[in-house]
Parts: sequence; C-alpha cells; structure tokens
Amino acid sequence: MNSETSSEHTVQLAKPPLVVQILAIIGFTGFAIPVSIIAMNMFGILGLLLAAFLGFQWTRLAGIGSDARLNLAVDLLKPQVTDQKSSGNATFDAYRSELMNRLETEQANFEGFLSRLRDAKDQSEFDTFMVERERAARESRAAITA
Repeated sequence: MNSETSSEHTVQLAKPPLVVQILAIIGFTGFAIPVSIIAMNMFGILGLLLAAFLGFQWTRLAGIGSDARLNLAVDLLKPQVTDQKSSGNATFDAYRSELMNRLETEQANFEGFLSRLRDAKDQSEFDTFMVERERAARESRAAITA
C-alpha cells in the first residue's frame, strides 16, 4: 500500500469492552421483547409500531444500520499489508509488492467504473422520467384544448 491509502485505515472505532457489549445486548433484548409483546397485546397497531421502532434501534445497537459503519468495520478487518515483514526472499517480496500495487490499481479502477455505471444509470432514469413527464404534460394540454 502506498502512504496515501494506508493513512485512510488509521481511523479506529471506539468500542466498549466485550463484556459491556454483551451486557448491553442482553439488557436491550430483556427490555425490548417483553415491552413489545405487552404493547402489541394492549395497544394493537401502536404496539406493532413500537416493536418496529425497537427493531430499528436493535440494528443501531448492533452497528449494522449504516453502510458507512459497515464499510469502516470491513476496512478495519482487512489485513495491513504494510506491516508484513520480509519473507527472506527478495524476489518474492518484489513480486508481492508489485502484485499488491497492481491489485490496488485495479480495485481503484473498478470502483471508478462502478461509480460511473451508477451515475449513468441515475442519468438514464432521470432522462426517462423527464421524457414521461413531458409526454404527460403534452397529453394533458391536448386534453384541455380538445
């Protein structure tokens, strides 16, 4: 990895200790499940809404409610190639370094391609919407004048 991409991976998530995480999950489920059941029995639709809200809070508690957090967690789990020591074989080390640089370049190119593909899809959907809107406006004008 070059110095530009390795600096991106220095962000660390502040996580509480595992024991605290486990106790938080147990405490939340011990609260959310009985409250949801009682609320559904007593208030019907409002109980369902409360259960949905608590389910949404569960995804936030577990840390899976956001793509940004998920991407950051995946980045943090990736092995840090720059920390690898020499294998003792200079030829293999050079090959590995060249291969990693090539893979990083290909990944950047592919991500750029995906971005352009999403932009093109968004643009085509927008163009289709504008054509349909103009057609509907023309038809409504024709209906009014007729």
